[in-house]
Amino acid sequence: MPRGALLLLLAAAGALRLPRTPRPSSRAPLLALRGGAADETLPLPSPPPEEAEEALPLPAAPSEATLLSKCAAALRLAWRTLCDWLSPTYDYAKKDSDLLGDARQTAGFAADDESWRTQRKKIHDVELQPAARKRVLRDLRRLKQAFAQDPLLGIEVEDCEVITDWVVKITGAKGTVYEGEIYRIRVRFHPDYPTAPPEVTFMRPAPVHEHIYSDGKICLNILYSDWDPKMDVKSVCLSLLSMLSSAKKKSRPPDNDSTVVMSQGQKTRNMQWEFHDDNC
Repeated sequence: MPRGALLLLLAAAGALRLPRTPRPSSRAPLLALRGGAADETLPLPSPPPEEAEEALPLPAAPSEATLLSKCAAALRLAWRTLCDWLSPTYDYAKKDSDLLGDARQTAGFAADDESWRTQRKKIHDVELQPAARKRVLRDLRRLKQAFAQDPLLGIEVEDCEVITDWVVKITGAKGTVYEGEIYRIRVRFHPDYPTAPPEVTFMRPAPVHEHIYSDGKICLNILYSDWDPKMDVKSVCLSLLSMLSSAKKKSRPPDNDSTVVMSQGQKTRNMQWEFHDDNC
């Protein structure tokens, strides 16, 4: 086709304006499917009216007395919690354990009670130098002679099969709060005896005394810092008997529970004591 004729055809096409066909709305097919006319218009559903909210009554303000009561209860709870943190108890040692001893045993051993024979889990058997051995044998001889001369003295050696581990029975003197009660002490000698004191403890049940702990430890100055090599086991036993005889009532040391728990497993000869009076 010649170029000129093509240009004329394009110009004629631009001049012609075809009539627009109306575009069906998106709702027309929907209305036709429902059986309505294509030009029929349906009103849109109006949103449901908002229901009026019921007015709830406001809670009454607590009175000043109620607030003070709650504050006081909270302060008491905080104070008890703080005391529990700063003042620990030793009740755990009393449960399913004999660490603190049986508080019901306040009268010593029964006359036919032989349970002391099994209390020593391990016999203290050590080698002594000849001089120390000679001194221990002399102490044993003097103690046996004292009982032979005066059985009412209340001091008797019950077991000395091992020369460095004795058991001595002490009977409470007449007219005292421990009258007729039977107790036993364990005496263990070390190679440094008599330069250093022997290790002396009560076997359980220990006397209920203000200077004797429930595990058998004894707060007596001559067993520690005030020991003199001139002393012997007989003098120690007499001192213990005198300490018991001077007691006016039976009571444990105020720090019994804490000392027993914290000193568990320690040797008494290595412990540091504070003596509060001349009887300790």
